[in-house]
Amino acid sequence: MNSRDLIAMGLRNLWRRKARTFLTVLGVIIGTASIIVMLSLGIGMQETFMKNLEDMGSLTLIDVYPKWDRWGDEEEESGPQKKIALDDKAVELMRDIDHVSAVMPFMNVYVDLIAGRYEAGISINGVDVDAMPEFDFLTQQGRLPEKLGKNEIVFGQEVSQQFYDPKSRSRRWEPVDIDLMNTNIKMILNEEYGGEGRPRGRKLNVVGILAESNGEYNWNAYMDIDQLTKIQEEVARRNKNSDTNDRRRRDDDENKYESVKVKVDDMKNVKEVQEQIKALGLEAWSLTDILENMKQTSAGIQAVLGGIGAVSLFVAALGITNTMIMSIYERTREIGVMKVLGAELKDIKRLFLFEAGLIGLLGGLVGIVLSIGISKLINNIGFNFMNGGYGDASSISVIPLWLIGLSLVFSILVGVLSGYYPARRAMRLSALEAIRTDS
Repeated sequence: MNSRDLIAMGLRNLWRRKARTFLTVLGVIIGTASIIVMLSLGIGMQETFMKNLEDMGSLTLIDVYPKWDRWGDEEEESGPQKKIALDDKAVELMRDIDHVSAVMPFMNVYVDLIAGRYEAGISINGVDVDAMPEFDFLTQQGRLPEKLGKNEIVFGQEVSQQFYDPKSRSRRWEPVDIDLMNTNIKMILNEEYGGEGRPRGRKLNVVGILAESNGEYNWNAYMDIDQLTKIQEEVARRNKNSDTNDRRRRDDDENKYESVKVKVDDMKNVKEVQEQIKALGLEAWSLTDILENMKQTSAGIQAVLGGIGAVSLFVAALGITNTMIMSIYERTREIGVMKVLGAELKDIKRLFLFEAGLIGLLGGLVGIVLSIGISKLINNIGFNFMNGGYGDASSISVIPLWLIGLSLVFSILVGVLSGYYPARRAMRLSALEAIRTDS
């Protein structure tokens, strides 16, 4: 029996029992659509996790801090833990790690900003201004500071909202919006207070306002770390306070920087670099820590949802098996005639497997179309419900191409496997007994 005759006979047999074929295909449709929709919800949730993390900051950045002391007797039980100072030597060690593309130390100094009668208390971060573009520092106005520019500083988006009038009689906080780029602004370090009267401070050269950064850089100011260090040293010399100088020397011996940002060349290398930084004796944190937990949660939810859909497809597989077995009973005489006329056993097996696979194929195709429609409906309803029809749409259900292809192959495979036992049973029928059987 050639393939053309086999296909024609298989189609004719399925068409001859339209109602049963339709109901069997319907079971596969429901099973396939259930699996696709359930898995698409898990995939949509994972993509939402990724988008939220990207909104929080770059997935290739690692925040490094000095290793903090442990509580209790943990150190005694586990042995002394490696710990190094967060200083220039540590920065150089991090630069030498493979896949590290840039390193930026942060030195925080708390200051008062004076703009006429208005004041604001903020944190100024001393950074390597040459490395700022590598760490996504973008300006909305002006430019980034330069190393040779005297007292050049750039402010985050929200700094202008932190100014207030200290002489206001109102008991309520009444922030004012200061035009930082066109206002004479002075800086007073906290260490400068303590004498008689207010310190004169030093004029800042505001060269830019940073663009919106999802909160990461919005509330602080940034200037060159070398210039900020010189300003601190000048204040210390002017104060001539030995206690302060001794304390600064002790701090320099321990941790020169409050934190360090490390940029990795690719997200897949972040975990490896992070572990190497921890091995140096420092604390390291990145968004991949959250991502790993999210992936585990998402994988568990996808497994549960996929299992629910798989139950429907399993029921559909039983339906295919039942349909093919019933077909054997109804076509016993026909099978006997085929054997008497010289049909080979493998041809009979192929015929039943073809019919079962065709049921899986039809059910898979229609199930895919149905699942795409259900997915769009879920996204539309979810978008209107959560966002009121405004803003950027977020997909609750996501069906990638690989899921469509995998579902189609899986539905055909389920059909073929479900038809394997009936096909084997048809092969074992005795030709003479089958011919004598009334059908």
